[in-house]
Amino acid sequence: MRTEADRWLGALFHGWVELLTVLALLFVGLAMIGWAFNRGFRPADRGPVVSVPLLLAGFALTLLLRAFRDDLVSALIIAGGLVLAGLLGRGSHPRGLWVPAMAFAALLGLGLNLSALLLLLVIVLALLFSARGQR
Repeated sequence: MRTEADRWLGALFHGWVELLTVLALLFVGLAMIGWAFNRGFRPADRGPVVSVPLLLAGFALTLLLRAFRDDLVSALIIAGGLVLAGLLGRGSHPRGLWVPAMAFAALLGLGLNLSALLLLLVIVLALLFSARGQR
């Protein structure tokens, strides 16, 4: 007879915990990017720290990249995601955040966590040191 701990440990390694962890990493990364982006604006001009469409699009890109492991298919998914992010970013509020957020989500989807962390650091530092009037 299986104990309660055995059932939870079995479910832990079925993949849904990994997806929730990737979603949490994406959420924290987008929160850091959104905070750095909104930091210089007046409170009335600030947008949300984490945009829901941006989070959903990034997670969808991450799920697609986790589902397909072929190099050519992954490259096509990343290219399509970045082009779509560029097109969607022209009409939404966090205007300049779509392409860097999709690049961050693509690295998370490929499993390159340290590269994603380094890209997140570069994005946040670039937003912190950028001029406020040109956004």
